[in-house]
Amino acid sequence: MRKNFSMLVVALMCFFAVDANAQCPMGAAGFQKRQPVNMILDADFGSSTDDLIALMMLNHYIDEGLVDLKGIVVDREGENNAGVVDIFNTYYGHPYIPVGLERNGVKNPRVFIPYNGICDLKDANGNPLFKRSFDASKCMDGWKLYRKILSKAEDKSITIVAIGFATSLAQLMESKADEYSKLSGIDLFAQKVKAVYIQSGRFEENDSTCGYNMRAASKQAAIFYEKLPESVELIMSPSYVGESMNYLPEDVIADLSWTEVNPIKAVYTNYTCDTGQRMWDVNCVTNAIFGDGQFNMSAPGYVTFVEKGEESLMLFKQDPYGNARYQLPFDTYQSMEKLMEMRRHNRMKR
Repeated sequence: MRKNFSMLVVALMCFFAVDANAQCPMGAAGFQKRQPVNMILDADFGSSTDDLIALMMLNHYIDEGLVDLKGIVVDREGENNAGVVDIFNTYYGHPYIPVGLERNGVKNPRVFIPYNGICDLKDANGNPLFKRSFDASKCMDGWKLYRKILSKAEDKSITIVAIGFATSLAQLMESKADEYSKLSGIDLFAQKVKAVYIQSGRFEENDSTCGYNMRAASKQAAIFYEKLPESVELIMSPSYVGESMNYLPEDVIADLSWTEVNPIKAVYTNYTCDTGQRMWDVNCVTNAIFGDGQFNMSAPGYVTFVEKGEESLMLFKQDPYGNARYQLPFDTYQSMEKLMEMRRHNRMKR
């Protein structure tokens, strides 16, 4: 209890500090020296704003030495969705991060907030409002970028944070030997990947639904879960975990009052973002970086995906030798901690 209270005091001091650049992230153990997490981010940019908050935070964690972001896979079709990632990475100072794009995935998925339109915003002189670093039409296919990155990685060194559809992951699993590796996709995955943190499932007593991301690409999700090697840890963030993390649009804009030109501010001022969005995806990012200490976790077990289209299920069976676990619901205190960490990052000046 005393430790938790101390963490809250530190977080409050950071949040209300005059210097918005103060470096004291909750849960980072006072920036004790450690190796950064070697990460690939896989997300369905172009619809929900929690992906954007997660990407903003990841860019800050790179600066803080906590993450080595090897690449980003955009698993929602559309070059402007890759363009959004380019805008964010360029704005936050990391334009070199390779980006892959899904080109054979979910057709016309639901778009909650069409924020990829920020790619077309102009300044007062008619120039693009945000700088760009690459031509999105020339992005590698997402599954191919996976193979390129994994082929160069040390064994069991890569953490994948999957907060979108499972389309590129399924294509990776079904891939064959190529110019990057003689291994099949499954063997390459088993050799190089340590853990997958994925936004999926519910695992409640009367609800075994798989969550929106998995429903939207249920056939690909079935391939991913069937072929996932048991040597790879699977840590799932059910949708109910983020339900209490409501980052209100007016708070987002207030936290960015220090600047006029910012990609998140552009999204929240040009589009209607009060659509019931919650910060689901951030929980996979922070769990992957800071470990289980900030979360309530289930016992280990195995997960089975039952493909039924919109009614697809994810079934969990406890087993001490299982490779899978999932996050349990937050209490009010934990939700406040997580929300404050997001707001702290949004207040950090470039």
